[in-house]
Amino acid sequence: MIKNSKQKIVVGLILCFILSVCYPAMGLQTDTISNKEFSSVKNSNILSASEPNYINLDFSFSDPVITEDDEYSYVSVAEADFNHIADGEPVLPVKLVLEEFIFGTEIISVTYEISTPVTVSLLKKISFGRISPRGTDMDEDIYGSSNLFPADWVTYHTGGGLSSDNHKTYLAVRIYPTRYKPLNDQLQYITQISLNITYAEPDQPPINENSDYDLLILAPSEFKASLQPLVNHKNDNGVTTELVELSEVYNQMSLEGRDNAEKIKYYIKEAIETKGVRYVLLVGGMKGQGFSWHLPVRYSHVVPPDEQEYAEQSFISDLYYADIYDSVGGFSSWDSNENDVFGEWDDTNKDEMDLYPDVYLGRLACRYNFEVITMVNKIINYEDDGVSDSWFKNMVLIAGDSYNDSKGFIEGEEICEQAFDYMPGFNAVRLYAAEDQDIDKDSVKQVIDPGCGFAYFCGHGNPGTWSTHFPPKAEGWVTGFDAFDMIYLKNKEKLPIVVIGGCCNSQFDVTILNLFINLQEAIQTSTWMPRCWSWWLTCKIGGGAIATIGSTGLGTHGREDTDNNNIADYLEVLDGWLELRFFQLYGIENKKNLGENHGVTLTEYLHIFLGSNEKMDVKMVQEWILFGDPSLQIGGY
Repeated sequence: MIKNSKQKIVVGLILCFILSVCYPAMGLQTDTISNKEFSSVKNSNILSASEPNYINLDFSFSDPVITEDDEYSYVSVAEADFNHIADGEPVLPVKLVLEEFIFGTEIISVTYEISTPVTVSLLKKISFGRISPRGTDMDEDIYGSSNLFPADWVTYHTGGGLSSDNHKTYLAVRIYPTRYKPLNDQLQYITQISLNITYAEPDQPPINENSDYDLLILAPSEFKASLQPLVNHKNDNGVTTELVELSEVYNQMSLEGRDNAEKIKYYIKEAIETKGVRYVLLVGGMKGQGFSWHLPVRYSHVVPPDEQEYAEQSFISDLYYADIYDSVGGFSSWDSNENDVFGEWDDTNKDEMDLYPDVYLGRLACRYNFEVITMVNKIINYEDDGVSDSWFKNMVLIAGDSYNDSKGFIEGEEICEQAFDYMPGFNAVRLYAAEDQDIDKDSVKQVIDPGCGFAYFCGHGNPGTWSTHFPPKAEGWVTGFDAFDMIYLKNKEKLPIVVIGGCCNSQFDVTILNLFINLQEAIQTSTWMPRCWSWWLTCKIGGGAIATIGSTGLGTHGREDTDNNNIADYLEVLDGWLELRFFQLYGIENKKNLGENHGVTLTEYLHIFLGSNEKMDVKMVQEWILFGDPSLQIGGY
């Protein structure tokens, strides 16, 4: 990131004059820039704003390098940070500029000046992104047009979220040093750009940062007694903790909220503003095998129409409870059109959603009190007794060949190896599908039982099972590891943090009663399970995991190598990016807090990918849920 320099009005005018003299070929463009902002300013807490401030940032780009294969052209620019890869759209390089401001800052405008664009002719069409399991073709609306793609040299979005110990307003700017005119087979590029950011800081920030409490636990009254030892444990270890019964939240007359879920969200907001809460632990899933909830969930309705196996109409998103504010401090309701359908984005409606987490949040999806007791004991023993390097330094990697792609990538193995590269000092314990190696109950038990600090399953899933394909052409399914197979795990106190790459493994609204509603559908989708795969592994007695991270809905990885950089897109976008970044934060950047690593991964994903305005990127962060204590110290105290 380039360090910003705040300029006064006069200095800004002088710089503009200097630029116009030094770069006479640069033309000012201020009217076409796109602000792709998901945040609502409704109920903003800003009382007033100061006079505008200015930032001027200059960037230079090398001439693009254009390569070709038998089918497509590929474009790269040395100074770009990543490539735009979206279903059916041209793959082009992107430079990301990220700025953080005092929380509540209003971004008034982002304008730019560019060098005169250079046009070059291409011999072949630029490669397009391929994500959909159905098979993706180029978007004819784009490739059949003479309009430049993308529509502008620069786009930006804003957001408000937690950065370490403080809330910030984010400005994420995407610069496209190249643009493509598909119908004419032409590429335009620039070598210089100057960004001009105008912003106003609030005279009074929306919230006062304080630190009376670190952790807020919200739970129904029937779990209170079982949770008290965890409260004592946290307080004894310097994590100031408060346990609040849900009845207290629901009965608080001064609290806003149209239903219990929104009341909980407003209570979290109040706890941030009055107590400085940074971590929130939600305790409660479905009540037994019924359809009611100990602690309610919010369903998101972001529906990517073509990129997944089917158009999933809704899915659970606990990010709803973590995304409290928008970029200027207003309440992020996820229902900006107030039709009581939350997180809505389809062909008709699109709710404004900030998405950036304002607390680090996890859930213990307990259905029964004995699960609460199990999890409390697991967390206390893990943090108090610590871990032994004899087992903690093991990293279990379980994968196979996810897709049959043209370059012969064995995606599961490749992403596992990259994850391991991010974990120096660890020992790899590999369980990869092969002709003579099945992945099943016995082989998983063999690698998990000796103990490990982390485990990474990467493949395919549903609420009841995880599986993958055999290489080299993703042919046939391995036996797989089912939720019922977890009964046989005996790793006892040697508990890993488990990251799961697979669809719906964390879909925790399953119940046996679904068999009596639609038997065929329940069996096909595994929604008849008494617990979902991820939660079963987490709450298992006598072993399993200390925490799991996975998707409540259909997950998605990239396919092929559409930017021709010899790295499978599987590792570079969507679920793959999230999974790898989590390991990188711990192993390379030495961040030891579970919830913070989960939250920062979501925040950084939004910085990079939200600006593409893709439904899939919104869905990825909404469904990526943490089952576990967000204040957990990885490896113990």
